[in-house]
Amino acid sequence: MAQTIKVRRGTRAELVARGALLAGEMGFCTDTKEVYIGDGTANLFVGRVMMGPYASRPSAAVAGRYYFVTGGGTNNAYLYLDDGTQWVRINAIGLADLTGTLDNVADGSTYGKVLKADLTGGHVSRVSDGTNTKTAAEIKTHIDDATKHRVINDTGVGGTDLWSAQKIKNELDLARAGQEYQDSVKDQNLAAPPASPAAGDRYIVAASPTGTWAGKAGQIAEWSGSAWIFVVPTVGMTAIVDDEAKQYTWNGTIWARSGGALQTVTAGNGLTGGGQADTVALHVGAGYGIDVAADTVSAKPGKGIVVNATGIEASIDADSIVYDTANGNRLMVAVIDGGTF
Repeated sequence: MAQTIKVRRGTRAELVARGALLAGEMGFCTDTKEVYIGDGTANLFVGRVMMGPYASRPSAAVAGRYYFVTGGGTNNAYLYLDDGTQWVRINAIGLADLTGTLDNVADGSTYGKVLKADLTGGHVSRVSDGTNTKTAAEIKTHIDDATKHRVINDTGVGGTDLWSAQKIKNELDLARAGQEYQDSVKDQNLAAPPASPAAGDRYIVAASPTGTWAGKAGQIAEWSGSAWIFVVPTVGMTAIVDDEAKQYTWNGTIWARSGGALQTVTAGNGLTGGGQADTVALHVGAGYGIDVAADTVSAKPGKGIVVNATGIEASIDADSIVYDTANGNRLMVAVIDGGTF
């Protein structure tokens, strides 16, 4: 007949009440399924790890005991250690289990810190330059705002100012000033902006300008389509004036004519001027029957010529020279006298 050997047994509370088992004596707790062996002074827990539903854990009271959660639920598959006062979970934990900050996260050489409040779904959701902090949502809103990306500031000079294509073209033209052909200007005699300019229209601003041209005398004004852009001329800058079909060059003080006139006149024989001059002067000298005053040229009387209110008359003696009224008042010789011996 088989022999049955039983060790001491009872509830966990009964074991605690009994006290320490004898050295080598074993005890089994029928309610917690724990096995203990005594050393004469204390009861030492032995055997496999306790397991069961999370709610079925015995009260924490014996340091060193383990309890493995089975049966599903939010704590399923977690392992707990009894530290004598409470059950402490000791295996892997999730991000949601963290509180405070993540510190000493190694990146290979240095360490960083991320606030839990700045994490969303496991991803960093805020960025900061040390002074300004923006959320991912704020950054996305800015990136998606096409209106902000189309803000143009043609008058700005800052590194972040966005210029229109026309402004960029103008700046490139300025950079090439004095090296390449200059666009023409429509007029150089306007002191006030024209009422309806077309984009690209250019003018040399005349003296004493008004309106948006005030204070810009001598400069080149170009209409961008929305505003006047001004170019300060440099010495040697040239431009064709369309309404004159002539070329002008900035000499540092004024726009001086530098292109050829529409005609070429060779000076000499009483003429002065020509070449690039706008006028030609005729010089008439006095003498040989001609009088020259400040603003008149007239015949000079003498040698049979009479100048009076009637005009210029020839002196007729009616004997040797007569008018032939029948033949258009021609002068005719009346008598030819050979004289005496």
